[in-house]
Amino acid sequence: MGTPAATLLRTADTVARLGDSPAAFAPLPKQDLLDALHAIADLRQCCDTFSAWIAGELNRRSSTDLGSAGLAQQEGYRTPQAMVEAITGTTKGGAVSIVEVGKMLAETDAVETLKREHPELPAPPTPWHAPIAHAVTDGKVSIAQADAIRAGLGLPTDAVPAEALSEAAVELVEDAATLTAAQLHRRARQLRDDLDDTELADREKAQLEQQHLKAWKRPDGMVEGKFLYAPEPGAFLLSVLDELTNPRRGGPRFVKEEDRERIDAILNDPRPTERLAADGFLELLRIGADADPGQVYGSRRPAVRVIVTKESLDSGEGHGSIQDTGEAVSIGTIRREVCSTGTVAVVLDDNGQCVNVGREQRLFTSRQRIGLAVRDGGCMWPGCDRPPSWCEAHHINQWKRDHGKTDIADGVLLCKHHHLLLHNNGWDIRRTGGQYTLLPPRSVSPTREPRHLATKSRAVQDWNARRHRLRDRTLARPSDSASPGD
Repeated sequence: MGTPAATLLRTADTVARLGDSPAAFAPLPKQDLLDALHAIADLRQCCDTFSAWIAGELNRRSSTDLGSAGLAQQEGYRTPQAMVEAITGTTKGGAVSIVEVGKMLAETDAVETLKREHPELPAPPTPWHAPIAHAVTDGKVSIAQADAIRAGLGLPTDAVPAEALSEAAVELVEDAATLTAAQLHRRARQLRDDLDDTELADREKAQLEQQHLKAWKRPDGMVEGKFLYAPEPGAFLLSVLDELTNPRRGGPRFVKEEDRERIDAILNDPRPTERLAADGFLELLRIGADADPGQVYGSRRPAVRVIVTKESLDSGEGHGSIQDTGEAVSIGTIRREVCSTGTVAVVLDDNGQCVNVGREQRLFTSRQRIGLAVRDGGCMWPGCDRPPSWCEAHHINQWKRDHGKTDIADGVLLCKHHHLLLHNNGWDIRRTGGQYTLLPPRSVSPTREPRHLATKSRAVQDWNARRHRLRDRTLARPSDSASPGD
């Protein structure tokens, strides 16, 4: 692979040969244009690595212990982050990421250099984030991805030691090739929650205390405001928004006949979507304010569905997740939800298939869609983050073309955009046991190289991880037939 400096020179030379103006790219065939974009991405990643190295040293020379003698303050900046932001032209958040990753790289390099050059001296342990630092230097993750992993995993504690965080970092670095920075951050937070459930309840409490809603009157008489809600009540708010506007924002096209009139009314309403949402929320407030205190409602309450294993619910150990957002929720919160809304049991077999929700008819039933939501966790298309409520159930063996059955094993969730893309552009999905693969058209991949479809479901990810841990413990257990001397 060569040194980072050699890689930088090689990628810079490749980019320099691409052209000198937009006109140079107009005649390029599709593959050459995509190759050019990949070359730019490689060069940017190389430059980001050098930026992080420089930022790490800049941060060291701007230590708060140095006060006004620090490099950043000498140059007229309050912090090294502000200096990086001003010089590079990046955003404030981007500058923070560069400095934080630079600190990781500098700390890792200092410890490893000391161990390598002075093995006779006592050295501090290798930092837990060393796998992230190595991945940045090797060009496997971007600065944004590295900072997302760091921030999502947090700091070591007595309950979550550095070794556990380091193992989680290795897993996330391996996943970085197929995940965006935002997706990596979300997955890192999930792994942190898996390592210590006690932190989850404390975080829920802290988030609830941060909730607020503010409103004020502007000089022109309009009333403006802002709000902040914790994940669970926030998911309820988003569910209400979906009820009011979802058909306008890419929601599923195939609905039960009794819902068709309501869906059509939303689609045909002349008001803009934002106005429709604003008017709808105001009407809900009026209804709530005028309600008879003795009246009991609940026949059509927007749903927030949480997913948890029966073992966790019975034992009180572990946690669950909000279906549409993947945010972790404590067992205490889930038990409160169960008390008010009840449960729907979904059984998974060894392939991760739902085995108790199957039917044979044209459209997937509501119960089947619950099973698909639990199993898939949202749109199965690689890189898509649409939640289950925005998805349609796709027949792998198409209903008309292949005489397919409406069986949950042969259905996958796709958002409307990717469902249409699949049908209109020649993509296909195939199933082998419990594994699903996406086959691109030959115009995209001449050999139709399959792409693995991974579940987005937090519940299934946790379930698989638990099965693997149990299997590993079983394999590691000494055989009953082994003699004491074995």
